[in-house]
Amino acid sequence: MLLGVATLGSCSSSPPGLVESADKKCDTITDRFTGDLAYGQGLGPDDLTKIQKRNALIRDLRKDIKELPQPDSASDRAALNTWLGKLDAYAKELYTMHSTIQNLKPGMDLLLALTANIVKDSADETGAAAKKAGLHSCAHVKRWEYLSPS
Repeated sequence: MLLGVATLGSCSSSPPGLVESADKKCDTITDRFTGDLAYGQGLGPDDLTKIQKRNALIRDLRKDIKELPQPDSASDRAALNTWLGKLDAYAKELYTMHSTIQNLKPGMDLLLALTANIVKDSADETGAAAKKAGLHSCAHVKRWEYLSPS
């Protein structure tokens, strides 16, 4: 019960519009990541532009949220900053995956799979941090790194 109260408290002490703005932007990102920027059954050179656009969307989200009025309480600011840090780490992992794909040589499929898994884990950590920061849509990242089954 205390966890639910803490999460609600986090939302209510955020400046007006912070949660709504972040969640609206995350809804747009999820729509894009599952729409025109969705991966197919695997990752490869055809996905380089998608990865670049995904990275730009995440960096824009982070920048936009940093420009909004921040929560009053130190614990809420810390939770928000943790989420922003996870967003930054996720963007860096996307960049690493982009570089890996660019430099991929035959027989390096395992390296790509490991890199893609690291990006997926980073997305999951971003979602968990968003939830702790009192965000709703931004916590739903399960489909951000989704690959269609073969």
